[in-house]
Amino acid sequence: MALIDVVDVDRTRVLTLAHEKPTNPFGKVMAELFMEIIREADADDGVDAIVVSGGHDRCFSAGGNFNEARRLATDEAVNDTIDWCSDLYLSVLDTGKPTVAAIDRHAIGLGFQLAMMFDWKVMSTRADLVMPELEHGIGASMAATILSTSVGYDMARHVVMSCRPIAPETALGLRLVDETCEPEFLLDRAMQRARRMGRYPKVAFSATKRVLTNPMRSALENSREDSKAVHRATFGAKAMHRHFDNVLGTHDHEAASATS
Repeated sequence: MALIDVVDVDRTRVLTLAHEKPTNPFGKVMAELFMEIIREADADDGVDAIVVSGGHDRCFSAGGNFNEARRLATDEAVNDTIDWCSDLYLSVLDTGKPTVAAIDRHAIGLGFQLAMMFDWKVMSTRADLVMPELEHGIGASMAATILSTSVGYDMARHVVMSCRPIAPETALGLRLVDETCEPEFLLDRAMQRARRMGRYPKVAFSATKRVLTNPMRSALENSREDSKAVHRATFGAKAMHRHFDNVLGTHDHEAASATS
């Protein structure tokens, strides 16, 4: 089964996250595949814009893969995870073409952070954004970096420290997303926005986007080593392992959750 389905519709490349779990957890393999596919789309002259969806009635992404995270036993493994997470986010920021996220059900942890990288975010009325790391003993340094850069210190503080879901209208009011719609119209709305942005003159768009995204790009790079230190400390403390075990149980070794 493919982890990501790819189809072109009217010069818009649609990437549908297609993990066997409807929560669309991201592990290293899926992240590397995503980066490869989005870079190919950016280099393809037949593509004007990119849409990423979690699929019909599925999560955009409920975060990282708990089974992988539970096995992070060494500093080197933790460092590698922070590197591929950072590179995943940067791959969207570095895309010169318009990118649109279609967010349904849940965007949690890594999924929330990934969604924040897109040029335009459409959220369904049944979706939520959640950053629950701290209550599970997981470091939230990357979330702190991303949110303080995008929406400011006070809002980042509130989201990271409350660990509570953010409903669509609240997310819209905070400019965490750009528009909301009913679930049945989500992909169509995302496609409409992508086609509109894809008609912008390419040089003007890509050059402006580069300047606009520079603060986020710099923040992610500058915080990379700090995030590694935070995650080495929190994974070493093993506070989150009880949460991993509760989610995974003894029979489910591929469940999704929020990491980083």
